[in-house]
Order: sequence, then structure tokens, then C-alpha cells
Amino acid sequence: MEPNKIVEEIVNRNNNYVKKHNEHYFAQHIASQHPVITLVSCSDSRVQPNVLIENPIDNMFEIENIGNQISTCEGSVSYGVLYLKTPVLLILGHSDCGALKTFMKGYENIEDSVKKEIDNLKPVGLSKEYTAENFEEILLLNAQKNIDYQVNFAVKTFKDIIQNEKLTVIGAYYDFKNEFGKGHGRMVIVNVNGETNKNKIKGLPVFEHISTEFKDVVIDRYSTKKIKFK
Repeated sequence: MEPNKIVEEIVNRNNNYVKKHNEHYFAQHIASQHPVITLVSCSDSRVQPNVLIENPIDNMFEIENIGNQISTCEGSVSYGVLYLKTPVLLILGHSDCGALKTFMKGYENIEDSVKKEIDNLKPVGLSKEYTAENFEEILLLNAQKNIDYQVNFAVKTFKDIIQNEKLTVIGAYYDFKNEFGKGHGRMVIVNVNGETNKNKIKGLPVFEHISTEFKDVVIDRYSTKKIKFK
């Protein structure tokens, strides 16, 4: 689309939004915000908060960056957790992450500003060993490893309020490629407060209102013993 068509689209869509929402809709959040979730997700255009909650306005404090990292936006995360006091911190990785692919394939010659953010993935311990046949599988495992790292980072940072049961840190994977076999677009929970055993996760009180059958759908871990490295 040409820029003039893009601008026309967004101003018209905003105009429709204004027509559908009167002053009473905005009255409840004009002076303050009341989010229940602090979301750390990737900037990828295919990953949007409305896949998790129908209306994220005043419900979700959204923080986005390449690679869904905490270290590049720690102040924003702390603001959501410590000042807005959201009871849930959700770290959301996803299928086909460009930041992880860039890290895996090498990024020495990219722009310094982008390189600086990709550099923050070094402590995660991502694998760069792959073949043409297993690249997608290694990418998924790296995404899961990154989610685990970010959750552990958060658990260390907010240890006290987690222990006081004021915060739950959830690591999840937005699976729009259906790699887990749970359905295209499924959010699969892979880590809660640093716990990665899916059976133990299913027994946590935070899932008490979810049926046993549905837990098997939304809680899982990806693993394989058949990866062939270079």
C-alpha cells in the first residue's frame, strides 16, 4: 500500500472507533489506568494483544521489543508490576521469531542500533547449531529457551512479591504455525514462575478454574531427542 492509502485507512478506522465509543466508555479510564496484565511480547506485527484478550484497552500494559526481552525495557516492566501492580506478568514468545533467526544466522554486519538489542540475547544461551532440515525445530527450542530465560530474569527481579503471591510470571508461546499441534494461533503456556515441568504447572492454583482436559491443551513443553546438529 502507498503511504497515502495507509494514512487514509488509519484515520477512517479511528473515526469509526470514535463514533462507536462515547464519553461514558472513556470515563472509567480517563484519569487512571487499571491493567491486570503486564505483557512483554515481541514487536513482530503478527503478534498482537487481541489474540489474548478481546479488548486490551485498560486491561493490558503492553511492552514490545524484538525478541520479547526484559533487559531492554526493564523500567517499563517494573512500572507495570510495581506501580500499576498487575497480578500477572506475561512473557510471550512466538513462532518464526525474526530476532532469534537473526541471532542464529549471525548479525555482525547489521545496523548498530539493531545489533545492540540482539546482543542482549547472548546470555540466553541460544543454539547456533542447526542444519537446513532441523532449523525450524532449533528455532522453536531457542524461542522456548528465551522464554525460560526471561521468566527467570523476572523471577529474580520480583522475587519478594512472587513469594508473597502478589505476582505470577507466566511464560508462553504464541503458536501461529501450530508447531505444538494445539491449533493455529494457540497460546501455549510453557513456564510459570520458573517451573517448567508441565505436570507440576498444571497443578498450580493459578489454573484451578481450568478443566483438566483444557490444561492438556494450553500447557505444554516442546522437546525432542532427534535433533541432528552439524
